[in-house]
Amino acid sequence: MTRVAILVPARNEADALPFLFAGLESAGISPSTVLVVDNGSTDGTAEIARQLGTLVVHEARAGYGSASLAGIAALRAGEAALGDHSPDGFPDSAPDILVFLDADDFAAPAQIHKLVSAITDQGADLAIGERESDPRQGVRWHARLGNLGVLAVIRALYGSKVRDMGPCRAIRWDVLESLRLDHPDYGWYVQMQVRALRAGYRVVGVPMAFHRRTEGKSKITGSLTASVTAGLVMLTTLVVEVARRRRGSAAGGAE
Repeated sequence: MTRVAILVPARNEADALPFLFAGLESAGISPSTVLVVDNGSTDGTAEIARQLGTLVVHEARAGYGSASLAGIAALRAGEAALGDHSPDGFPDSAPDILVFLDADDFAAPAQIHKLVSAITDQGADLAIGERESDPRQGVRWHARLGNLGVLAVIRALYGSKVRDMGPCRAIRWDVLESLRLDHPDYGWYVQMQVRALRAGYRVVGVPMAFHRRTEGKSKITGSLTASVTAGLVMLTTLVVEVARRRRGSAAGGAE
């Protein structure tokens, strides 16, 4: 049986989590683990997550990548390795598939079966949710514009047909481990896609309905300044990844 874990990086998302996890009840799958990574919250996010019956680990270093890496490390270590520091009910071993779920996408939980199916039934290694919605209710224009710019470069360099840099995504655990991701912030999205494509893994886009959050505050798409900052981080990450590959090629293919 395929073991699916769901990882939710969350910073000050106490208001959003109840709505997010309500959608998991209609997800069509039974995850082996649902893990919230409390990324230095000050609003009781961890307490709410526990009340909702999810496992919680803490990462004080701010950043989506930092939170994701903390969750991955906890899943990798498992209950036995974590010993006394393990949350109650923590799994003994890593999952087969890991789903990343953004705390501000209330429509995504009920659709994660689409991402999992792309891997289990269609042979994908990394499945990325392509957000589709009415422009008035979906991803704001400034976030979408930056997204398209990064994707255009990735498409030109690697031939990828994925139409979004969506945070809701699923990946085979062994593939995730092989990518050796290390970006601490929003460059995490780019790094995952670029390294997977560069390694020859099958990366697919999966259409998913998207609606703007109605509870809590978006860290990126709700602000033009935040969207520009995140876009610059993604573009910088892309430049670094491309340059890193070219240096490796010049040295005989070493990474």
